[in-house]
Amino acid sequence: MDQNKNNAKTQKTTAQKVATAVLWVIVVASVWYWLSPSATTPIDPAISQTAEQQQASTVYTSASPQALASATQYLADLDSAMSRGVQILKANNLKDLSAHSQHFKALRETGQAHFGRSVFEPLGHCASAGIFANSWWLAEISAKRNADKETTQGTQSHWEQYSSNKEMCLKAVAA
Repeated sequence: MDQNKNNAKTQKTTAQKVATAVLWVIVVASVWYWLSPSATTPIDPAISQTAEQQQASTVYTSASPQALASATQYLADLDSAMSRGVQILKANNLKDLSAHSQHFKALRETGQAHFGRSVFEPLGHCASAGIFANSWWLAEISAKRNADKETTQGTQSHWEQYSSNKEMCLKAVAA
């Protein structure tokens, strides 16, 4: 009779092992099913739709009085942010530096939304002015931290690119 009890314990243990293994297979299969991408999800239309949305989001695509007014205001906002940035750098307040960096990022994104994302677009130099203003700001922060001559020369390069794109922007919107 003791042998029957031992066989029953062995059988239960084996049955428990099999049940545990089956349970783990079910769990792994369920997780794989929910986490794996669906084969019916189209990839190409999503990419083309994103490109269409980016093109549609550009507000100004040619010279006009409205584009001129918007570009003039945008460039004035960039100039103001750059001027304010110099004061913030001198104060060296981390909270203000962070907030101003976010302001530059928002200005850059506004420029891209209004004038395009590439200099190959009709008014793209306006957006490029915002990109180089943001780059100038980041280079200024780096120069302040590192205080080396090479970094200072980099800020000058960004400033020159900003000025050049600003000039080309004004010519493009006034044409």
